[in-house]
Amino acid sequence: MRLRARLGMVAGASIVMSSLVFAPPAIASTIEPGSTTTVAALLDDLRVTAPSTSTYDRDLFYEGQDADGDGCRTRQEVLLEETIVPATITDTCTVTTGEWYSYYDGATHLDATLVEMDHLVALKETWVSGADAWSDAQRTAYANETDFAATLVIVTAAVNTAKSDKDPAGWLPPVDSARCRYMTDWVTVKWRWNLAVDSVEKTAIQDVLAGCGPIETPAPALPLSGQPADPVVGSVTEIAPFGPGITRLSGLSRYETAIQVSQRYSPGVPAVFVATGTNFPDALSAAAAAAFVGGPLLLTPSDSLPETVLGEIQRLAPAKIYVIGGAGAVSPAIVDAFKIVAPTERLEGSDRYATGRKIVSSIFPGSATVFLATGTSFPDALAATGAAGKLTAPVLLVPGTTGALDTASLGVISDLGASDIVIAGGTGVVSAGIETQLASQYSVSRYGGATRYDTTANLNNAFFAPGSSANVFLATGANFPDALAGAALAGRLGAPLYISTAPCVPGPIRESIAALGASNQIIMGGPAVVSDAAASNTGCMSPGAPTISGTLLVGSSVTANPGVWTAGTTHTYQWYANGAPLAGATGSALALTTAHAGKRISVVVTGTKVGYLEMSVASQQTAPVGYPSRTTPIDSWTCPAWAPIKGNANSMIYHVPSGQYYAATNPEECFTTEAAAVAAGYRKSQR
Repeated sequence: MRLRARLGMVAGASIVMSSLVFAPPAIASTIEPGSTTTVAALLDDLRVTAPSTSTYDRDLFYEGQDADGDGCRTRQEVLLEETIVPATITDTCTVTTGEWYSYYDGATHLDATLVEMDHLVALKETWVSGADAWSDAQRTAYANETDFAATLVIVTAAVNTAKSDKDPAGWLPPVDSARCRYMTDWVTVKWRWNLAVDSVEKTAIQDVLAGCGPIETPAPALPLSGQPADPVVGSVTEIAPFGPGITRLSGLSRYETAIQVSQRYSPGVPAVFVATGTNFPDALSAAAAAAFVGGPLLLTPSDSLPETVLGEIQRLAPAKIYVIGGAGAVSPAIVDAFKIVAPTERLEGSDRYATGRKIVSSIFPGSATVFLATGTSFPDALAATGAAGKLTAPVLLVPGTTGALDTASLGVISDLGASDIVIAGGTGVVSAGIETQLASQYSVSRYGGATRYDTTANLNNAFFAPGSSANVFLATGANFPDALAGAALAGRLGAPLYISTAPCVPGPIRESIAALGASNQIIMGGPAVVSDAAASNTGCMSPGAPTISGTLLVGSSVTANPGVWTAGTTHTYQWYANGAPLAGATGSALALTTAHAGKRISVVVTGTKVGYLEMSVASQQTAPVGYPSRTTPIDSWTCPAWAPIKGNANSMIYHVPSGQYYAATNPEECFTTEAAAVAAGYRKSQR
């Protein structure tokens, strides 16, 4: 743990400082580091320029390192340094309790989740003030500086959220008595790091200092040389590029498919991640980490190591091997085999969530964005991995059905220095309570949908604009192994990962892939899990539920109602009687004849649309077709056999076949029964 030089300490005062210093471009200053000066003089010594307009990238600051290797990252170091009483920490150096004074608002806190580490001059503010021209080492040193107390301070979380990345023209401490100190700290940090001020910012600072009186201060020492990032993290990884068209990565088993993916990586990878292939949570947590580090994710049975997997790891010649999960997931014997190849570290926890937290804490030095997904199913987290890889961000699995996020997960998010939370999935998998809880401290976005396919499409639509990626990955949404290995590669390439059904691509997925316009489509698994039609982005028709309307009586007609299908679908029809197709009955309506009497009618509606898989759906069968109680004659003398009773409309007399005048009667109507004739107002002939 490092001691931090308090404001006013100079080189050699109480901390031995390295003679290795770097500075951003030198300024023509007459103020010597360590000399006594005033805050106003330091302010006048700063360059006044308009803010830089270059695109800010927080991840270039590599925030949250464990610079001295004691297991505590920057936020934890500052919490331990600034606590007034001894702090309570976990075995992973997560600080839980202590006593911290937030000078911005004069509040004291005993719970570490209520405070945050603030870069007094926010990272984005440093970027627009000159840090966009710094080296990675300089940005890393600033983001993790524990040698100068004013740079990083512990403050009330809500106050820090309100401050955000504003300069003094946009925000001042809510407690008036803190403002003179705040201006002193702001100016000395900017002078120490040779950062510029803009004219509006300088005027705001001068307005505050005018009420403070002259403030004497030692000119701060120049920054110490920053601790560079772990060479494993972010190393350049050579990956064989994909060409235009469809590339299928498939093996005879889930383990062989993962090897096919891994073989896209050239030897000399910074790390290889290995997880069990029999369950998804461990590998799911590791996929985003593998993408960040730049190594493949391989799978193994829990208690035996396939020779092909070991051979692939030997080919890769990794600098390190990470084994994910405990001994029950990957046996000690397998780990021993890995240790012969490269230094090996097991990342494990008491359950899937603790393992996920361990992975994130061990691999990611910091991240502006954290993706959250349920740990009880795989599709949402898989979909998030491509987007997370694009942002070099972690995916953290959470028990999403709880009303609030647990303290350990909150601690991981805080330690990363995150400002943005992305929730993958709807409120059924990550609760509204968790979203509300996080929204009090972070900017929270949620991307969900009615199905796993809708969620995947919505996530990728949000993070991948049309034309933003030449590659697109597609895996089955019904099972996890093929997609896991593909997720690590997709994330590394900053490409979206989609999921599909076996025969065809669900409509929202098809539309999203088409809008992306990627030239290279990488298919995970064989045709049995992602068919050639699906690989070609052939869409799944969204079928309607056909129904039949009309009167089920001979002499009437019935009509097929196809229901609501994918827009633009063309329909064809085939009618059935008692399950047998009716020859020539292919229109949307069917005229019922005596041939249909007593039979149950159904219809099959087939939908077709260019770019979609043809689909046929059958209606339910109707009740048996009956006869009407009355009908018209076949000709001027004859009634149909099923309605033999003749009705004379002039006399309103009906005649039965056995009657004396039946043959001589010229009927206007025919009836099935005498009762039907009587109901129609007829009376029976007396002869």
